[in-house]
Amino acid sequence: MTDQPLKRILHKPDMTGRLAAWTVELSQFHIEYQRRSAMKSQILSDFVVEFKFDNPTIKETSYPQKAWNLYVDGSSTSSSGGASVILISPKGFKIQQNLKFSFPITKIVAECEALLAGLRLAIELEVKVLEIFGDSQLVAKQLQGEFKAHDARMSTYLNLARSLMEKISS
Repeated sequence: MTDQPLKRILHKPDMTGRLAAWTVELSQFHIEYQRRSAMKSQILSDFVVEFKFDNPTIKETSYPQKAWNLYVDGSSTSSSGGASVILISPKGFKIQQNLKFSFPITKIVAECEALLAGLRLAIELEVKVLEIFGDSQLVAKQLQGEFKAHDARMSTYLNLARSLMEKISS
C-alpha cells in the first residue's frame, strides 16, 4: 500500500526508458495498484480508550526478573554512518531500530549513538534488567571504568550513557 502515484507507472507499459524496463521486470510479480486507505482518527481514539495501560490484577512478586538483551553496532564511511539496535525481551520478542547519519561520523561515535538509542528504547519500555552486547571493546571498557575517555566528546557520551543506565537499574 502506498500513496505514491504508481498506478500510472504500473499500468502503462508503453513508457520508454528506465520506467519501461522496471515495468517489465516487475510485471512477473503481478503487482497490483491499490489506494491506501486512510485511518480515521476515531479508530485510534477508540483503541486508546479500550486499551488498559496498567493491569491491576498483576501483582509484584519477589521472583528475579529476567534480563532483556540489547545488541548495538555502529558503522561509518567517509561521508556517513549508521547504527543498529536490537532489543530482545526475555520471551524472545525482538525490536529492531536502525539509525542513519548523513554526516561524517567515526565508528566509535556511531557505536555510542547506537548504545544511547538502545538505552532510551529500554527506558521507554520500562526494562528493569538489561544485558548489553556490542563489538566495541573501547566503549565497553570505558563504560565499565577500566579505560578513561580522553576526548571531551567521548566523555559526554559516556556520562549520558551512565545516567541512562542508572534509570534502568533504579
